[in-house]
Amino acid sequence: MDDSVKAEFYLGQLNYYRFRAYCLPYEEEHASHRLRAGTHFDDVLNLYIFDRELRLLVLDAIERLEVSLRTQFAYHLSHNHETDTHTSKRKFLTTQWYTPEA
Repeated sequence: MDDSVKAEFYLGQLNYYRFRAYCLPYEEEHASHRLRAGTHFDDVLNLYIFDRELRLLVLDAIERLEVSLRTQFAYHLSHNHETDTHTSKRKFLTTQWYTPEA
C-alpha cells in the first residue's frame, strides 16, 4: 500500500493531533516539522501501535493487581470480621480519624 493511501486511511481513523506527536522522534528539526530523509509513514505508525499495545499491557497488569488486592481485602474482612463488615462504617471509623456527629 502506498504511504499516502495508508496515511489517508489511518488518519481518517485516528486523531491527527494525537498521531502527530508520534512524528516528533523522526523530525529533522522541530520548527519546520520536517521529517528526516527515509522516514516512512509505517515508521510512525509502528511507534503509535507499539505505544498503544504497551499501554494496554500496563492497564491489564494494573487491573489484575486491583482485582487481586480487592479480593485479598474481601477475604481478610470476611474471615476476620462479621459478614457485613464491608458495609459497616463502625468498623472503619475510629475516633482517631473521625469524630461522629452528636
